[in-house]
Amino acid sequence: MTKVFSKKRLLLLSQCSLSLMLMLGIVAPILPGLGHLETAIAQPTKKKKVVVVDFDFANTGDSSYWYSYRGSGAARGISELLINKLVNDGTYSVVSRGAVENYLKEKGISGAMDEATAVKVGKALGVDAVIVGTVTRFNVETKRASGGLFGIGGNSETQKATVQLTARAVDTTTQSIIAAWNSVGESSTSSGGVSVFGIGGGGSSGTDEILSKAADDATTKIVTEMKSRL
Repeated sequence: MTKVFSKKRLLLLSQCSLSLMLMLGIVAPILPGLGHLETAIAQPTKKKKVVVVDFDFANTGDSSYWYSYRGSGAARGISELLINKLVNDGTYSVVSRGAVENYLKEKGISGAMDEATAVKVGKALGVDAVIVGTVTRFNVETKRASGGLFGIGGNSETQKATVQLTARAVDTTTQSIIAAWNSVGESSTSSGGVSVFGIGGGGSSGTDEILSKAADDATTKIVTEMKSRL
């Protein structure tokens, strides 16, 4: 009886061992593939590399606003604002302005940069796309109103800043325009006061603040559109 029981145990153990070996034989070839799949999933998506060159300018209204903006002129100021927003957003890898300036200095390139030169610079810096653009509006409109009765008068002043931008993304390999955007940013402020027999009154707010708000609005819209189309 003991012998029969032992034989049954041995037979059962043999069957279990065979089943285990078959399972290992089936599963083992799959394990390396699962490891590769896990690596592929964990690998981050490569960011598209871009460079922003100074925007051009068209008829922008009052030149005093244009040249004084951010202490460097509207074209450079707008470009810097756009670069900062793209960097802070984190969607793209953005080449610094310093890298562009060093390349231009090294190659002896100066003056306004046309689109062909911008693409050449971008290709040399290894970017996927060059962002070029134009400031088509950059001005502040001021409206004043006054009125009074029996020597007591009131006056008000309203200022409205408008910044309009057009921008394009040019592929550095094909030199073709792969996306284009148009953006308008606006900001306004008003002030008022009362004068008695011509004495007293109200003053206007500075134009720098509302121009900056309008430029911020316009560049924010460009970044939002870029993320959906580039």
